[in-house]
Amino acid sequence: MSTASIDLSQSQQSSPHYQRKFFDIIAKRNQKGHNIHHELMDVLGVKRGAAYKRMNGETALSLEEVIKLADHFNVSLDAMFRSDKYISFFHPFVHKEKTTMDVFLNQFQKFMRPLRPGSQVGKIDLSYLANELPVFYYFGHKYIFNFLMSIWRHLHWDDHQLEITSNPDYEKRANEFRDEILNNYYSHKVTEVWNSNMLNNLYQQVIFSVTIRAFKDAQYIELLINDIANLIQHLRRVSVDGVKYIKGEKIDGSELKIYLNDFGNYLNVVQYGSTAFKSTFIGYDYPQFIVSHNAKFFDFSADWIERIKKRSVLISSEGYQFRELFFMKMDNDFDYFKNRVEKLIEVYY
Repeated sequence: MSTASIDLSQSQQSSPHYQRKFFDIIAKRNQKGHNIHHELMDVLGVKRGAAYKRMNGETALSLEEVIKLADHFNVSLDAMFRSDKYISFFHPFVHKEKTTMDVFLNQFQKFMRPLRPGSQVGKIDLSYLANELPVFYYFGHKYIFNFLMSIWRHLHWDDHQLEITSNPDYEKRANEFRDEILNNYYSHKVTEVWNSNMLNNLYQQVIFSVTIRAFKDAQYIELLINDIANLIQHLRRVSVDGVKYIKGEKIDGSELKIYLNDFGNYLNVVQYGSTAFKSTFIGYDYPQFIVSHNAKFFDFSADWIERIKKRSVLISSEGYQFRELFFMKMDNDFDYFKNRVEKLIEVYY
């Protein structure tokens, strides 16, 4: 590849300072205090002074350097040089042979980085439009998380026969950053839009796993069902109080607004934004998701979510009648699921 220089640091009179804009975007997507300068030296193989000159625009980046940095920091060049009608999405798992549980968890943690308290200037708001239950809830329930990791590994990351049992590696990795994710997600104002069928996919996966004898023993199934029952109780608690809980403890002052909309939503959409950044995550199947940092797309999607909220019912804190009907259905669905699984266990185990 040619290393011919592209002058991204053109004069202010003729065009925007694209190079400084480039590094500004990189800085906003990383945590406070994160040393971008050292990463720049490593990625480009340059010394300290040369790295600073590139960051402040004194030395123009070459085409090869721009591509290397864009790939390393997950920055779309379309977002910088193309008009707003061109929307770029980043997919973190394009290299199937390199995608593993560790890659998924590391990417998940990386995308949560801007949410760390104090990591960005300005207030951060999060919205989660849930086709399935927001994945953040699963990190606090080890049997559900262990089960889903087994399913995802079987579907996406290897061709081995599905065998579901307690996996210390999954539990260890989850424990390493469970608190961090829960605290990051719950340290800001959060709005979630639920639907009464958001646990159905989990139920179907469990039932199918029983019929193909994927569980190593029936005892794990019982632990998993109890974990799901605990999860439903957790959902009831947060919706009644309208505040967040971490490890069973109420987080005072942590507003959580939950809306109910059963018209149907076929994608999991997560948005978080502040004065420093705007990010939109679209999950079409856990753990598959694509990410856009396009501000216009963020605003369009945020307006769409606001319209959905206006046609939804608030069930957190308020909306007693609708909340009771919602959990009545959820309890009935769970009882039906539990009874079906118990009958299947008698047949297959």
